[in-house]
Amino acid sequence: MIKERLSLLREAMKKENIDVYYFNTSDYHMSEYVPEHFKTIAYFSGFSGSLATLLVTSENAYIFVDGRYHTQADKQCLENGVEVIKLGTSGALEPIEFIKKNYPKAIIGLDAKRTSIAFGKKLTKEKINIKSIDIYSDIIEDRPALLNNPIYELDEKYTGLSRKRKIELIKYCLNDKVHVVNNLESIAYLLNLRSNDIKYTPVFLSFLVFYEKEVYLFVDLNRFSEDLLDKLYDDGIIIRPYNSYYFFLESIKNKKVILDEYKINFESYNRLNKNRNKIYNMRSLIEDMKAIKNPIEQENIKLAHIYDGVALVRFMKWIDEIDKTTISEYDASEKLNSLRLEYKANDLSFNTIVAYNENAASMHYGPTKENSAMLDNKGILLFDSGGQYNEGTTDVTRTISLGQVDDEVKMYFTLVLKSMFNLSEVKFLKGLSGNQLDILARKDLWNLGVDYRCGTGHGVGYNLAVHEAPPSIRYGKTEQQAELVEIKPGMLFSDEPGVYFENKYGIRCENLLLCKKAESNEYGQFLEFETVTLAPFDLRLIDKKYLDQKTIDVLNKYHQRVFDTLCPYLDEAEIEYLRKLTRAI
Repeated sequence: MIKERLSLLREAMKKENIDVYYFNTSDYHMSEYVPEHFKTIAYFSGFSGSLATLLVTSENAYIFVDGRYHTQADKQCLENGVEVIKLGTSGALEPIEFIKKNYPKAIIGLDAKRTSIAFGKKLTKEKINIKSIDIYSDIIEDRPALLNNPIYELDEKYTGLSRKRKIELIKYCLNDKVHVVNNLESIAYLLNLRSNDIKYTPVFLSFLVFYEKEVYLFVDLNRFSEDLLDKLYDDGIIIRPYNSYYFFLESIKNKKVILDEYKINFESYNRLNKNRNKIYNMRSLIEDMKAIKNPIEQENIKLAHIYDGVALVRFMKWIDEIDKTTISEYDASEKLNSLRLEYKANDLSFNTIVAYNENAASMHYGPTKENSAMLDNKGILLFDSGGQYNEGTTDVTRTISLGQVDDEVKMYFTLVLKSMFNLSEVKFLKGLSGNQLDILARKDLWNLGVDYRCGTGHGVGYNLAVHEAPPSIRYGKTEQQAELVEIKPGMLFSDEPGVYFENKYGIRCENLLLCKKAESNEYGQFLEFETVTLAPFDLRLIDKKYLDQKTIDVLNKYHQRVFDTLCPYLDEAEIEYLRKLTRAI
């Protein structure tokens, strides 16, 4: 079927005189997670991951993936005649050099509304011939429609700042500049609004423009209640139809305009650039405000992780007590999802990963009802999951024993756990960035000649995207350079080292960390991390000979806090189970 779709695409390319057609996994808003409507790479290659680039030529098809997806891309794409180009850990997938080397005189077709300014400008700078055209929409059958669900307001008791105050802060910094925003999380955050246009990410399709004194929001009017519309108007928000955004850009002339080249589409740039506007490329001011959680958000985040911890303990108890041979990975994921959603979560924060033994070697493996391994009373199970709460977004990974495991697995589990604590327990001077801290989580694995092909940590939104930049904890360079952004108090991010051995197993431990101030003295301001995730680690997988006393003390102290914090929310049987899981070693 994929081959037939590629054949139809090539016919359209030939008709439009296009030699190579470029796809990415984004939408009109440069989102990482996108509505089903935009999953065109999956349609034409079979690849279902969240980040990739696809090039289709008259003869070949190439998919570019980073280290998280090497194994998955092989399984999903090779059988469809799509060659997998495996890149490193950086996540920089734009294939400029590949095009220059292999197709130097080709006409490259792309959809400028789904292409970042940064990539479009690079193609132009390299004198690569590009043609902006959507040739794929007419080919896709039964394409899911864009959602148009109601938009609701998140109360100030959750957001900590009013919409009006956030807008005032941004306006103060802009002075006389126009600021164009395509990023959906930034718009939802700024306006304290949420919806569900993207699965697991509570945002709504919209554009926003700070134009001198006015703020224009481009979204369909019928999505608001009358009461909410009145509130928006009172706060100075002028609403225009979603589809009128590009026409509005053409009315902006001779202005200073702030754009983020990685978060704004190329079509927006082209319309603004032709009207003699002076373009400033910089990260949106909203991004920095959003990344630093305010005091009310921080307290709510801790509450969200209590709710999350309760669901995780109930899941671990359930899977420990059941005969594993009677359930599949998919059954386990459905149980975990139900425990979260039945308790406090509004939604999941991403597609739950439940992976048994060798399936866990694929970092973003996700079981389906049709494709899911049966479990057994031996081996290990990795589950990576999260929830969307009014109080925040969670993301947690645990690897547990289902029965007999060998000494090698215990060694690697113990070192992965130690690696996670190496980062979470550091105290450091203000001014450091993620690429300077990353080695703390890798050094014990590097000593064994082992690494993991991904970053150590990503920023996490507040009732928004589970992946949020900045910050980023990684040593590899990315195009947006989030790893170089200073780590500041209030930033929330993951700490998730791991090991992944193809056809054998994968192990990952993940907690979320909140940066906060430590002491200040003659050397400067020190910072440290508070672990907000509350869930036990499986003591059965620990081999103490690979731990120093300091790490043992840290683990015991963490487990005591998990027990003390979660007990008031559990029944007697659950308390006794948790007591066993969190006993001191």
